[in-house]
Amino acid sequence: MGWPSVGVETLDWRDSWRTYEAAVVPAIAGLEVESSLDPGTAARVGAAQQSITAFDAEMTEQFGPLELGTIDTVLLRSEASSSSQIEHLTASAKQLALAELGVSKSVNARLVRANVAAMESAVTTGEFSTETVVAMQRDLLGETGLHVGVRHEQVWIGTSGSSPIGAAFVPPHHDRVQSNLTDLWQFLTQDVRLPLAHVAVGHVQFETIHPFVDGNGRVGRAIVHSYLRQRRLTSHVTVPISAGLLADTAGYVRALTAYRSGDPLPIVGEFARAALDAAAVGRELLAELRDIRGTWEERLAARRDSVAWRIADQLVGHPAVTAELAATRNGVSAAATRNAIAALVDAGILVKASVGRRNQVWVAEEITSCYDRLAVLMGRRQAW
Repeated sequence: MGWPSVGVETLDWRDSWRTYEAAVVPAIAGLEVESSLDPGTAARVGAAQQSITAFDAEMTEQFGPLELGTIDTVLLRSEASSSSQIEHLTASAKQLALAELGVSKSVNARLVRANVAAMESAVTTGEFSTETVVAMQRDLLGETGLHVGVRHEQVWIGTSGSSPIGAAFVPPHHDRVQSNLTDLWQFLTQDVRLPLAHVAVGHVQFETIHPFVDGNGRVGRAIVHSYLRQRRLTSHVTVPISAGLLADTAGYVRALTAYRSGDPLPIVGEFARAALDAAAVGRELLAELRDIRGTWEERLAARRDSVAWRIADQLVGHPAVTAELAATRNGVSAAATRNAIAALVDAGILVKASVGRRNQVWVAEEITSCYDRLAVLMGRRQAW
């Protein structure tokens, strides 16, 4: 069965004599993605789904409930950073850690941190509706607070900012957006055999609708994780699929374009590849973090039940800390916290960051460097 292509309609541009062509997104509720797949693509999707489920089960088995929370924080941070990087929003892991404390001067770091919040919101979303997805966007836009909600204006991609005439892509007129979204939510509630293929198409349909003025790509990728959790492909951890997509952003963009011509195979293939890569990236990241954590055991001369070790364990998921925050997290006195931080500094685990006279912040730079190496690695994979 063929997949419907995106149509166009000719519209007047404001009050001028000029016209432009905007997309008319076809209804997809009730359609089956699986019937549009060739056997090879369907097999790759099946293998990718097994990889995602196996990764989640492996992490659940290896780590206890407390450690598993930290591991999911690590993976979710990686996913949010990669999703932001696809949109050319980059920030060092150190600046992202400082943004978590509200002391980063980097605008990009604060935006990436907001994307982490949007991802956290996404994985706990029980069902899809315009309201729940707008809530993700609100978390994403964070401190800017601009353009929250379904758009009430025409948007476009490419050309100048003055008009959509000649743009590379013009999403549907805003009067069509709400009905397009209602159709999409119905599509995402269908019973399906290959959820990963289904959400790949749901994702690209969302991007084609482009329901927001800002944040469409990042919210669209957050929806993927909400769907995977709903369909129980994941139960406890976030598989960094955006890190896999980041390895071939050109292929991802080509797949988005192909979908508009009625070909869903490329985007389904990209998601299958990205999911397989994501499990490998997740394992690689966690292995390096375990190695770093192992060196701390040789350098930190403190009892295993000490405050210093409690703080150290928290640094893997939250690499920046203040004395006040550490005391609150661990329910200990200011004096005990100061002594613990001093021990971590002496062991070379924490380094004092320069963030102004009034704020004393320490950073586990081995951890932030590990995150940065992952970003470089994904960039190299993209070049390959």
